[in-house]
Amino acid sequence: MCSSSLVVAEQAKDKDETSKSANNTKAVPLPVPLGKQYREDLKHYLPSTKVKPILVGTQEYITLFNENTSANNKGVAILIPDWQQGAVNPKAINFLRKRLPKQGWTTISVQPNAKPENYPSSALKLSAQIEENKVSLDNYKTSFSAMINTVSDKAKEYPGIVIMIAQGNHGTILIELLDSNKILQAPNAIILLSSYVLTGDKLLDEANSEFAKKLANSEPAILDLYLRRDNDIVLDKAPQRLALAKKEMKVYYRQRQLNNTAIGFYPEQALITQINSWLKSIGW
Repeated sequence: MCSSSLVVAEQAKDKDETSKSANNTKAVPLPVPLGKQYREDLKHYLPSTKVKPILVGTQEYITLFNENTSANNKGVAILIPDWQQGAVNPKAINFLRKRLPKQGWTTISVQPNAKPENYPSSALKLSAQIEENKVSLDNYKTSFSAMINTVSDKAKEYPGIVIMIAQGNHGTILIELLDSNKILQAPNAIILLSSYVLTGDKLLDEANSEFAKKLANSEPAILDLYLRRDNDIVLDKAPQRLALAKKEMKVYYRQRQLNNTAIGFYPEQALITQINSWLKSIGW
C-alpha cells in the first residue's frame, strides 16, 4: 500500500474510534437547583398528610401543615426559613414546626424559592450593583409576596390570630413588603430570627439602616431574636434596630440575644421560652 493510502486509512480509523468514544460517553447531568432539591426531599421523606402543595399563579410551592393538638386553640404560626434553608431545617424552624402545635398553634411551614442566582451583584461600579440588586430583588419579592398572601388566605381557614416567624433575609423582606403594602393581610405579630439584609459590602450599612427604620415604624408586634454566636452582620446591626425602636417608641417590640453553642443554631428551650413569654406579655 502506498504511503498516501496508508495515511487515509489511519485517518479513517482514528475518526471511527473518536466517534465510538463520543457515543459511549455519557453526558454529565447538571446540578439540581437547591430549591428543587428541597421540594423533592419534602415530598419524598415526609408523610403525604403533612405535605400540601399550593399553587401561586403558575408556580407550585410546598407547605407543611401541623394542626393544633392542644385543647387551647391559639391560632396559626406561619414559619418561613431563610432563602438557602429548607422548611425542616434544624436551626430553629423544624423545632418550632413540631413544638408549637402542642401549645395550641397550627403551623404552616413554607418552602420559599432559593436566593436569586446573581444576588448580591458583583459589578465593579456601585451604581451597577444597586441597579442589578434591585432587578433581582424586585422579581423575587413579587413571587414571595404572592406566596405569603396565598398562605395567609389558607391561615384564615383556622380560628385564632396569625403570627409569622421569619428567619434571616426573609425577615427583612417581610418587613419591607409590609411597609410597601404588598402583604394584603398583616399578621398580628412577627418573630424575627437572626434577621439582616444581605448585600454587597459597600451597601451593607445603608441597607440594614433602612431595614431598622422600617422595623421601628412597622405596625405588628415584633420579637427580634438573635444569637451570641451569629452571623457577623446580625451581631453588628442588632443594636441599631433596638435603638431606633426605642427612639420611635415602638409598642410591643422586644429584642433578645440567646446563648448558643453551635453557630446559627437556636437553643430550643430558650427559644420557646422567649416566644411564650413574649406572646403572654402582649395578651396571647
